Amino acid sequence: MLSNGTAWDVVHGLKTRIGGIATALVSRDGLVLYADVPAGVYTETFAIMCATILGAAATANTELNRAPPERIVIEGNDSKTIIVGSGKKALLVSVVDQSADLTKVLAEVVKVADLLRVD
Repeated sequence: MLSNGTAWDVVHGLKTRIGGIATALVSRDGLVLYADVPAGVYTETFAIMCATILGAAATANTELNRAPPERIVIEGNDSKTIIVGSGKKALLVSVVDQSADLTKVLAEVVKVADLLRVD
């Protein structure tokens, strides 16, 4: 894990590079570690819901005797939300406009998730 200031810079830099709407590093139990989100967003609610989404998918896969998901991509009418693991204890979440190139965004998000790993 990087130092606090450096980790914040990495999260903010990712949001800038991908043209993100929001980017956050959250613990797997839903605590906000670093977040760069629009004003008025309740980061605590955002974090806990993202952790819940990945946790629910992992539980569903376990019930089917399958490996837990490596990432979750949620596509809406106006945005895409990407949730990826960032070590054993954290998740990296990025929200981009629907028009964003998902392949490029995923590559950047995975690279940064590996850099920010929380084990």
